[in-house]
Amino acid sequence: MKQLVTKLVDVILKRLEEQPDAVPTENGIRSWLTGQGYKKRDIDAAIKLVAPRFLSVSRENALSRVPVRTLSLLEEYKLLPEARDALARLDMYGLIDPYEREMILDRLNHFDGLVGLDELDYLLSWVVCGGRDVESQQTIFGVLEGDSQTLH
Repeated sequence: MKQLVTKLVDVILKRLEEQPDAVPTENGIRSWLTGQGYKKRDIDAAIKLVAPRFLSVSRENALSRVPVRTLSLLEEYKLLPEARDALARLDMYGLIDPYEREMILDRLNHFDGLVGLDELDYLLSWVVCGGRDVESQQTIFGVLEGDSQTLH
């Protein structure tokens, strides 16, 4: 690999680290590098090496921009404290996405009375775990049970 391409990759990665709040785009990086005086062929080679990084940074930024949703009074009333804590842990660890959390909270209205860990376990099995592999399911159930050694 040419040293210039290696240098370009370093420059791109440094730029991404300097601006963690900005969502990087390939066109934005290309125009910035062209303005710095680099050749199109070298930019293309460097972008090919760094392209997966764009996707992961963009996905992380998209997930981190989801606002925290507080529970409504009905949801807070229906969820017992241990179920509320378990749901918050699952959300905090990123084991369920906001859409799945909303589906679970929506299904709370279908239960008579209060929702504890057993009912939350049922909801997770039905709503979330149907499309997950066994390892993800075991991790979710470990967090649900309060196992602190689940995530490393």
